Amino acid sequence: MSMGLGELGEVAGISKVMLGKEQGEGQGLPGLLIENPHCRATVALQGAQILDFQAAGQRPLLWLSERALLTPGKAIRGGIPLCFPWFGSHPQDASKPAHGFARNREWQLSAASLGEQGHTLVFTLNADAATRALWPHDFRAELHMELGQTLCLSLHVHNTGAQPFSFTFAFHSYFPVADIRQVCVEGLDGSRCIDQLAATRTPQPYGGPVTFAGETDRIYLAARGDYRIIDMVSGGETRIKAPGCRSAIVWNPWAEKTARLGDMHPEGWQGMVCVECGNVESDRVTVGAGQGVECGVVLG
Repeated sequence: MSMGLGELGEVAGISKVMLGKEQGEGQGLPGLLIENPHCRATVALQGAQILDFQAAGQRPLLWLSERALLTPGKAIRGGIPLCFPWFGSHPQDASKPAHGFARNREWQLSAASLGEQGHTLVFTLNADAATRALWPHDFRAELHMELGQTLCLSLHVHNTGAQPFSFTFAFHSYFPVADIRQVCVEGLDGSRCIDQLAATRTPQPYGGPVTFAGETDRIYLAARGDYRIIDMVSGGETRIKAPGCRSAIVWNPWAEKTARLGDMHPEGWQGMVCVECGNVESDRVTVGAGQGVECGVVLG
């Protein structure tokens, strides 16, 4: 059953907010503030994108650029954008939006509840004329969020058409770190790595932790879906579990690329890292007519 924003008063701990208005950034974006005994979080309806999440007694889980654009139709730099139905540039038409259209469309809140473990929200995006112009398939996507002591996201994609389709996607998660030069990511050994900055995209066997000494943009295929971000300055650790996601992407733009990004502070690269879970490249997902698929991630 679809739930309009006007009905949120029936669910304790959820408030409507207008994101970006306090900074005078145009008309802003409609969003939700979620508060319960376990956590506090903010979600933009555009992209059903969670922008910040902090469990009780814990440090903030997600990084959001101080220059993020909170403007309708513009990608938001930070939190967890959803890349769907393709990851990166469109494989046949580079004029189509990078990382698909889901992160730039407003999703509908279709369910919300509060239980002993926290809030559960369900957002829905259905195919329409605008999506078919970019991707000629009928679908219904649901993004389920469990907001408690941990953050759980689950993407459900249903093929409502008469023909099978395939897609790629990623939870494009941004995490804060004290100093990217003293960070490592564990759990990617045994996968096959595509270095997107190298001359060839041939996947290579990968072993050992990921460390950072320059711009990093790598795709790891056939990955295990169980990773740790270790911050050696703060001593903090972020756990990522995504057994249904066979790919992982690790990204940091470093100084030179950040200077070309208008929605990041020039020094912002030092305090963030993206460790993204999804199914991309040869790990792409195929869904038969009338069928569905579910992929999720747990962060904490």
